[in-house]
Amino acid sequence: MKMKWFTLIGTTILLISAGCQNDKEAKPEDNTEVVQVEEGEEKLVSLKESSLYGELQNEKIDHVHGIGYPGNRNELMIATHNGPIINFEGFWYEAKDNKNDYMGFNDVSDGFYSSGHPGEGSDLPNPLGLIKSMDRGKTIEELGFQGESDFHYLTVGYESHAIYAVNQMENSKMGTGVYYSEDAKEWEKVQLNGTPNQVSGIATHPTDSNVVAITSPLGLFVSNDKGNSFDRLTEEISVSSVTFMEDQLVYAIENKKLVIQNLKNGNETELSMPEGDLETIDYIAVNPQDEKEIVFHSVGESIYQTSDRGESWNALVKDGEIIE
Repeated sequence: MKMKWFTLIGTTILLISAGCQNDKEAKPEDNTEVVQVEEGEEKLVSLKESSLYGELQNEKIDHVHGIGYPGNRNELMIATHNGPIINFEGFWYEAKDNKNDYMGFNDVSDGFYSSGHPGEGSDLPNPLGLIKSMDRGKTIEELGFQGESDFHYLTVGYESHAIYAVNQMENSKMGTGVYYSEDAKEWEKVQLNGTPNQVSGIATHPTDSNVVAITSPLGLFVSNDKGNSFDRLTEEISVSSVTFMEDQLVYAIENKKLVIQNLKNGNETELSMPEGDLETIDYIAVNPQDEKEIVFHSVGESIYQTSDRGESWNALVKDGEIIE
């Protein structure tokens, strides 16, 4: 699999290569995944009790479109072409229904945002537009652009829920370009001054919606004014992926290394990496409950996880095969 890039030319965005190509919005009372804990509070049932998820039957995981920890539950969710898969406490679970192809997958504090295409047998519109789920994908909230847009490049603040969407084809509210919204209703075009033409990804800070980063073959660029102007954060080196923590960010560079940078003083630490041949890292996730727990996915369909900030690594998936 090749690394995916898109090109920024003035206000035009051209995709060079990309990946893949349920019910309608459900009412809360229809959601059997949720149990009432106290008045005004809800909590998801355990995965073992879930009506949507069951034990993973196929030991192969491929066509991954994002990874993360939705809902502050220590559950690592992997968005794939054939629906979401969850790794939790050493066990693997897969969705039995609502097996949607979630593109632009982003974990947030109460669930996840995404785009993409509906799974087989679904009556959701194709493409999905912008959607959100707070119950592991059992119910889908349609936020806009249903049947219009598939946002392959999307970033959402984990706590702020501020949205930056890369729109590659004109729709009812957007031309081509990068757009920002705080509520998924009103959208403002981002100027992108100071960015290179070729870009590989976009990520925003978990709490500060003003901060957004862009990765590229020419380096990592960061904005503190909602993407209107960017400054280079690295030397001229290919950066394939980035994710933010509260006071730090972690990014992947071309020689298959992960680097953590302190956002306050700029100090950098290069993490020790797993042994063996590694391929380009396209997705990185940090557990918001424990920033020592870092996960990355490579274009060769391998997933590695560390619980001690790179001192040791555990291969969860190697070349698309689950490691027992």
